[in-house]
Amino acid sequence: MIKNNFRIEQKSKMYLKLKYQYKRDFLVFQEIKKILNLYKNCKNILIYIPLKYEINLYKFRHFLTKKYQIFVPFMQDKSLKVVKLRLALDKKSFGVYEPKDSFLQVRIDIAIIPVIGVDAKLGRIGHGQGFYDRFFESISYKKPLVVFTQMIDAKSDQFFSQDYDIKGNFYINPYKKYFRKVKNNDRNISCINSRFHRRRDWIYSRQKD
Repeated sequence: MIKNNFRIEQKSKMYLKLKYQYKRDFLVFQEIKKILNLYKNCKNILIYIPLKYEINLYKFRHFLTKKYQIFVPFMQDKSLKVVKLRLALDKKSFGVYEPKDSFLQVRIDIAIIPVIGVDAKLGRIGHGQGFYDRFFESISYKKPLVVFTQMIDAKSDQFFSQDYDIKGNFYINPYKKYFRKVKNNDRNISCINSRFHRRRDWIYSRQKD
């Protein structure tokens, strides 16, 4: 109940922030570029086709495609698969736009995912359908670096995400930036963790003991 009430409250706040959205989009995109520049092994990036109250990174796709392969989610049954971003887009369930299906097998290096909010350990609060959770559970390779985006600062001080909920390495909104240091054998991720731990403009989200 606490989680659902939090979701409803934050979603209503996002609808009030639709003015001057381009500036918020740009601020978040600038921070994402800094992370990408540090993650040297990144080749394949998962972004999303935004709903009107979500940060719009799709408008910056031409900058991203100069260096990376860009993929987006494709709803399949009760989970997701990743497909290459290409035109034209079709409107599907929940008002989400998607490209045509494809049958590529790809390893995602960084996943940029919208949220309704996050809890104290950067656990994702989404729409409650569980699409991303089931997708991440199905990944058989090393899990990608996870960056959450949102147009408002909706980080709770409470711990109410479940073990199966995706945890973000970063949570970026136009007002504050958070990171969660995790143990990882990837030297690039370790470098990113240490780099942001020293920066005062990033907030370290501590784990629950």
